[in-house]
Amino acid sequence: MDKLINFAVNLMERENHYEPALMPFQNPGLSPSQNREINTSQNQEINSTQNPEINWTQTPNWKQNQWELFKQMILRERMNQSQRLKCKKFLESL
Repeated sequence: MDKLINFAVNLMERENHYEPALMPFQNPGLSPSQNREINTSQNQEINSTQNPEINWTQTPNWKQNQWELFKQMILRERMNQSQRLKCKKFLESL
């Protein structure tokens, strides 16, 4: 889940430079270091070492399970359709 969240944050930083409210490092609600709901070290549900449902070594459907969790995150809510598709393709490539 860390990789997906980091990819999403970096993608938003690259592509949303024209809109500071949608840039994670300028918006505390979108920054994993400031929002514990999207910080894998502070949220057990999205931490793959603590949630076997999203751990690639313990669950064959881990990618789908991670995607379902990601769909509930504020990051995804603030992305445009193109960015969401890029995140989904990134997860599929792992």
